[in-house]
Amino acid sequence: MAEKETYEALPAGSSLEELIEAERVNLMQVQGMARVLYDVLLYSDDDDGTMHADVAKVIARLIEESVDALEKIVRRFKAGEFSPPPNKAPGDADSGSSK
Repeated sequence: MAEKETYEALPAGSSLEELIEAERVNLMQVQGMARVLYDVLLYSDDDDGTMHADVAKVIARLIEESVDALEKIVRRFKAGEFSPPPNKAPGDADSGSSK
């Protein structure tokens, strides 16, 4: 029997936009670190430095794609493209608290 997946409760008073933006900021910081790591490895004296630099570059690119995807989600959310969850009425406000 498969285990039911549980999720950590979202911080009270935070909107979906704020939560996504916080994750986006974290990803951009990691992307910046991966780019610095790329430069350091690319010019290192290590024989495998170039190969490791390429890995860091791929990591930075994948993070950039995630950040871009989050930005698109926020734009679509603001445009009202997402419908309310099936168990919620269209006028219900989501307070982030559990009932």
